[in-house]
Amino acid sequence: MSLSTADNGATRLNDSSDVMGSRTLWDLVQHCATLRPSSHAVRYLKDQERPEDMQVFTWDELASLVWEMRCRLAHIGVRDQRTVVLALPGSPLTIVLWLAIASNGAVVQAVDPDAGVLPLCAAIRATQPVLVIANPGNAEVLSKALVQSAVSATMIVVKDLSLASPMSGIDGLRSAGPQTPPSAFAESVAGMLQTSGTSGAPKLVELTHANYIASGERLARNSGHRASDCFYLCSPFSHTNAQLYCCMPAIVTGGTIAVVERFSASLYFDSARQMGATVSSMVAPPMRMALHKALERGSPVDAGSLRLIQYGMNMSDADWRAWDRLFPQIEMRQVYGQTESVSAVLGGAPWEIDDRRTIGRPFLGVDAVRLVGENGEPVKPGEQGELWVRGERGRTLMRGYYQNEAATAEAIDADGWLHTGDYMTQDANGRFAFVGRRMHIIRRGGENLSVYELELMMQSCPLIEEVAISAEKDALLDATLVVHVIPASGFSEQAFEQWCRDAIGRRGVPDSIRVHQAFPRTISGRVIIRELK
Repeated sequence: MSLSTADNGATRLNDSSDVMGSRTLWDLVQHCATLRPSSHAVRYLKDQERPEDMQVFTWDELASLVWEMRCRLAHIGVRDQRTVVLALPGSPLTIVLWLAIASNGAVVQAVDPDAGVLPLCAAIRATQPVLVIANPGNAEVLSKALVQSAVSATMIVVKDLSLASPMSGIDGLRSAGPQTPPSAFAESVAGMLQTSGTSGAPKLVELTHANYIASGERLARNSGHRASDCFYLCSPFSHTNAQLYCCMPAIVTGGTIAVVERFSASLYFDSARQMGATVSSMVAPPMRMALHKALERGSPVDAGSLRLIQYGMNMSDADWRAWDRLFPQIEMRQVYGQTESVSAVLGGAPWEIDDRRTIGRPFLGVDAVRLVGENGEPVKPGEQGELWVRGERGRTLMRGYYQNEAATAEAIDADGWLHTGDYMTQDANGRFAFVGRRMHIIRRGGENLSVYELELMMQSCPLIEEVAISAEKDALLDATLVVHVIPASGFSEQAFEQWCRDAIGRRGVPDSIRVHQAFPRTISGRVIIRELK
């Protein structure tokens, strides 16, 4: 294997392991339309309570719609790595716009369609978009954000997300002439995804066409995805899970994307059955919400042909017992990845049983991983260390943080190692177990406490609905343990503290307890710890 230097300064690995080649998203769409023209590309439930109204689009139809959209968007300057802010919920038209914008060599910046003026102003100021795409529900808010940000950008309003009238349902997008739209390259930035921002200020992660394809290829090859699979897209489209974990495996394999506008905990399994979903990707908080809604029914829940859920984070032992009782037929497989790592880098294999404790082993397609101590030295087997992932910027790792080379250099070193900030252990069988993020390890009285581990154990307490943990500096102990709870029936601070002492032991006893009616959350359902503080 030889090394060379890529255009962005990263070290490029010249070997036969690069499966992306020079392909772009448009190349994949054309390939699927040629190979599987009449197969379903997208299934859409606009109203999850009216499954009889489900719409279906074939790969041939999807490719035609993307091409026409590319021509129309080129007329209003969507090209040359200019940014487009996409503020739409999940829908067929959202998918078409995403593919068309990126295929023209422009950059998709998907944002929360329900965001307020201030975060939208920040997004618009940051990237100076040439175009903002709204829907009737958020058009007024986006108009205000454009005015307040003092950015001159065209705004179009999508009236019909269903593609029943794909072009006539978009105000401000005129018809296109016969000219060929501009093209993208594998190295072109296709999208920017925001980091979760649960504990620090969020950043924009730049992902190239090669990055998107690497994600789809890696997930499909390691997870055993097939062209017959139908991927359940219920996460917000601005989230990594939607674009990289749900859409890309379908686009790589020629499978189907089953899309709903928004996640519904009460209808999660019903919609999966009605659309014929076979594969889902979830993080633990919404998965837990869907579980508890299913338990509330008090009757069997039919998940249809759903065969696999790949999940991130974890649930309590009590939740897992309830899950296995209700859904023994669904294979559960834990995976780990970051937006910066493009997609999953660790996970279980299709022939392994998920032990609900460890994540799994490194995925094929990942150059290398290692666990290191504070000075970057490898830790001994069984010891806790920070996970580093080796790759190539713009291909198997993110291209970088948008307009923040200092933060990029801090995250990815000169030798191509991504410093994830996540602490793990590795057992004798090579399986990795998550301990917590760097900022989520609390050192109290000389002892390292994992927020992740403690939250999982406390979730089993019948006195609370939900729990989140933060820390406060303390001169004597270094830090104290602050436990935030949403109380259940029978809750009292004294009873909860006693439960922690009995169930977890001294290390799990809170130094202080704070009661909330609700937690601030990201669009994917994760608790925003910094706002609890």
